[in-house]
Amino acid sequence: MIEQSLDAALNSIINVISGCVITLLITMYRQKKKQNDALKVGLQALLRDRIIQAYNHYVQDRGWIPIYAKESIDACYRSYEALGDNGVIDNLMQQINELQNYPPKNRGEEDA
Repeated sequence: MIEQSLDAALNSIINVISGCVITLLITMYRQKKKQNDALKVGLQALLRDRIIQAYNHYVQDRGWIPIYAKESIDACYRSYEALGDNGVIDNLMQQINELQNYPPKNRGEEDA
């Protein structure tokens, strides 16, 4: 009779501990997922900002883009695209990709 009581008590303790461990693991998973989601959103924002800065500098200001800069922006875009959202960035990248990779001749001068 005492053995049965000890077995029942031990089973109850094991069930409580198991429940606590499972709850702890689920809580840790949710916290880690929340952190990963925040990192993803933050990285997307940084990549988006970098691509927009490059667009403003090379498309709107200079009218051309050096090869090394284009490769760097392409790498940013691939990472940005792998993280999910695209939206307006696709259009900006299309315009960046259409730029020549050398400065135009007679920049600022009118053709004669």
